[in-house]
Amino acid sequence: MRLRIAMTLAAAGLAVAGCGKVGSPEQPAPLFGAQAQAAYAAQQKAKQEADQARAAKRAENKQAPDDPSTRPLPQAPYGTQITGRPDPFGTSPPSALGNPGTSPN
Repeated sequence: MRLRIAMTLAAAGLAVAGCGKVGSPEQPAPLFGAQAQAAYAAQQKAKQEADQARAAKRAENKQAPDDPSTRPLPQAPYGTQITGRPDPFGTSPPSALGNPGTSPN
């Protein structure tokens, strides 16, 4: 009997926990007073216009395709090979020890 009550309370808790609005809470519109309702409507309109302006500014700030910072680099971002120095990615000299993972023994 106790298990059934505990399971019922757990299921009810999960059902209640899943309800609710996601995001920041919003103030509901006033029920009485024409002046309060007009102020609320003006506030909502100003908020909507600000959101639209913010979205337009975000879209405007995206880089244009002719922007030089979006083109690929003309050369590698690292310097050229120093003359007189061996290439670190080239073949090893004949006197160097081999890679231990490639030897047959």
